[in-house]
Amino acid sequence: MQGLAAELERAGGESGSPNLNSESESNLCSSVSLCGSIPPPVPICGSNSLDSTRGVKRASVSLTMIVRDEEENLPRCLGSVAGLFDEIVVVDTGSRDRTVEVAREFGARVFDFVWVDDFAAARNAALGRTRGDYAFWLDADDVVEDGERVKLQALLAGLPAEASEQAAYVVRCACDPEPDGRGGNTVVDHIRLFPVREGVRWTYAVHEQILPSLRRAGVPVRWSDVTVRHTGYADPALRGRKLERDARILEQELESRPGDPFVLFNLGSIAVEREDWPRALESLQRSLAGSAPTDSITRKLFALIARCQQMLGNLPRAIAACDEGLSFFPEDAELLFRKAVAHRGVGDSAAAEASWRRILGLRRPEEFASVDQGIYGHLTRRNLARLAEERGDHAEAAALWRAVLDECPGDVEAQGSLRAGHGSRGATIREQAPMAPGY
Repeated sequence: MQGLAAELERAGGESGSPNLNSESESNLCSSVSLCGSIPPPVPICGSNSLDSTRGVKRASVSLTMIVRDEEENLPRCLGSVAGLFDEIVVVDTGSRDRTVEVAREFGARVFDFVWVDDFAAARNAALGRTRGDYAFWLDADDVVEDGERVKLQALLAGLPAEASEQAAYVVRCACDPEPDGRGGNTVVDHIRLFPVREGVRWTYAVHEQILPSLRRAGVPVRWSDVTVRHTGYADPALRGRKLERDARILEQELESRPGDPFVLFNLGSIAVEREDWPRALESLQRSLAGSAPTDSITRKLFALIARCQQMLGNLPRAIAACDEGLSFFPEDAELLFRKAVAHRGVGDSAAAEASWRRILGLRRPEEFASVDQGIYGHLTRRNLARLAEERGDHAEAAALWRAVLDECPGDVEAQGSLRAGHGSRGATIREQAPMAPGY
């Protein structure tokens, strides 16, 4: 496998690409068309100002967003972070509703941008208009809830202004389940906060990445304790249109980046969501062939390949894919979970139980990933409870169901199994949960 410096980032929004040109602003609230090259960042008046309480220079932070037709989501998003940032830069890619007016009401500097099928270009347009020392990005359907706002405020207040001390920060994104419950409590690692520097720019037209340029610039990456909530879009038809758009853009990008592992990864992920298992498997295997164990997509590739093999009825191959992945990532909870599912499918309950029990001793690592947090708790305990019921160990099953209730108060499945005394055989697994919306 060869290398690819790519992060599993889902940077969404509804825009993106050039004809970038930047006129000077005559009014901070004016809408400016971007066409041409991206200008260097303009310093904020007061950037690196002295913090009188600590006697040190305070770094300034710009919130950046790309949006289109987000008048319903934008007030909640911007309201949740009001007062946290030194400026708000919004790039609009063709809204036909009140998105621009709403953004201005929150004090944003708004710029028009011609959408040309490239999310990275739109993000770079926003980045090129920032005047802060750091940039932080949100999507319109993101929310920073009260407890996380306190953490974010502390993170921003402690940012060093000196370039030699700066770093990029991972902020986890907790994705709401889809209306039908799919997706579970998927949590994705994103680089949301990073220093604004010449040469640090987004790349890839879909699921745009900032990590490659940060690595080239020698900017270290650190994990924060902040989590952003991603509410997503409830309309299945809208989700379908977005998949069609993304697939079309990715196919175009593959022509300009033949064999690129990250592009193939995203094409395979879309095929998984569409349940086109043969096409998904082909794209994902090609992606894996061009990736290295150190690449951040690799562990997810093994998990998705195992899932494809499982759905195609090739359970021994699914187990083999998990084993290969675990040889590189021995404590990867998703691979252990999927391996357990496949073992149960071939009737090896002992092997399935061994894998599920290993998961309960793990904690989510500081690695780029997209995994349902339930794997580390209630999802695994549900399956262990079913296995306990099947072998007649009702005391063990009851203890596991009570642990599920502790984690998920009011859970119907757990309550029903406890009322039955011995539970009902079969079901649970919920192995589709570890799929993030942006994959």
